Amino acid sequence: MFRHSWTMASAGLALAATLALGCARPIDLVNSDAPDSELAALVDSDAARRLLADVLARRSADARLPAASERPRLTDLASSEPQTGGAGESAQLPDQAFLKKLANRTSMDFSALVFARALAAEPRSRAVQAAFDRFLQEGAERSADALRGPGAFPYTLLFAPSWLYKSHPENGSDFANQRRILDTLGVRNRLIESGESDSVEDNAAVIARTIRETGCEGGPLFLVSASKSGAEAAAALSSLTPEEGACVAAWINIAGALRGTPLADSALRVPVKWLARGIFFLSGWSWDALESLETERSRRRLETLRLPETVTVLNIVAVPVSGSVGYQVYPGYQVLGSHGPNDGVVLLADTVWPGGINIVGLGADHLFGRWREDAYILAMLRALDLAIRSHNPRPEPTVTAADAPATESR
Repeated sequence: MFRHSWTMASAGLALAATLALGCARPIDLVNSDAPDSELAALVDSDAARRLLADVLARRSADARLPAASERPRLTDLASSEPQTGGAGESAQLPDQAFLKKLANRTSMDFSALVFARALAAEPRSRAVQAAFDRFLQEGAERSADALRGPGAFPYTLLFAPSWLYKSHPENGSDFANQRRILDTLGVRNRLIESGESDSVEDNAAVIARTIRETGCEGGPLFLVSASKSGAEAAAALSSLTPEEGACVAAWINIAGALRGTPLADSALRVPVKWLARGIFFLSGWSWDALESLETERSRRRLETLRLPETVTVLNIVAVPVSGSVGYQVYPGYQVLGSHGPNDGVVLLADTVWPGGINIVGLGADHLFGRWREDAYILAMLRALDLAIRSHNPRPEPTVTAADAPATESR
């Protein structure tokens, strides 16, 4: 998640609306306790209100399942569910073209909620989502106790920071709070020293080099990325040899800009390009990062990528509704509306690696405001540990972005 000064340039007159809105309260819908009147205030249609109530009720019911059942459920699913993103998954997960058409026929929020429901329909995703929701309800103290102690969380986490993480760390782009919590728990972690405004390709090389340097001595590696660094992480993992990739147990892809963003396309077109160039020059930022997020270039890059077979992918997807979009990304949300549901920076379907386990940040926008709080971070660590311990990847070819239709999710 990163601060997008160029978003304001590409949004043009939408900046005025952003300034008028002021500071928005971060929203994340994690239970069904809100009355219909409050839900109606968040969404843009009655159909969206009904669907939101249904999605929340299902998540609440799943989270109330007995805790003792979660490991058998995940173990059974890990051994029975294909890891390559089969036809069943592609039938469930809509692509962006479908979401755009649906939004035009119904409403933006209804289309976004259809996508949120589809993300959680795959059995492994539903089980991990339920575990996360339950851990979140249990609170930060209980989650910290569960993660503390020798062998409780035997991994090393490598954080690939987001765009402008040095210039604008206030949006969580440097994972400072996550790393602070891990230090408190005694969990090994490292921030990858990538360039804050370098291209996707250049930073992918830095991430791959860091993975090789870290190796397996400190336990299995988890690579964590967000937004632009999602594209960088995918390219880095795809560049590893099978031996190097064997050290990486999981990739946590948070709102990854895997197919770039149309906001970059807007900023690269004249006359907006002239203004954006000036902003970048005065700020001391490289133009390479923006060019590498252009959608056509990003899609061509994605088609060549293939992950190591050892890597389990956890997609953490922000799915806001119109009443939950924060002021920082609201201009981008409006600009991207012509392309269908989005999180304020990236189109929703473009953030998902095919065949992965999906966790939905319902109500969150691209910056994941509340998800930087301790309770959310600790619940996510527990859910990730549960998924990895219960999932044993088989030596099968991992689906590539080129092999998988846009409607699949890995």
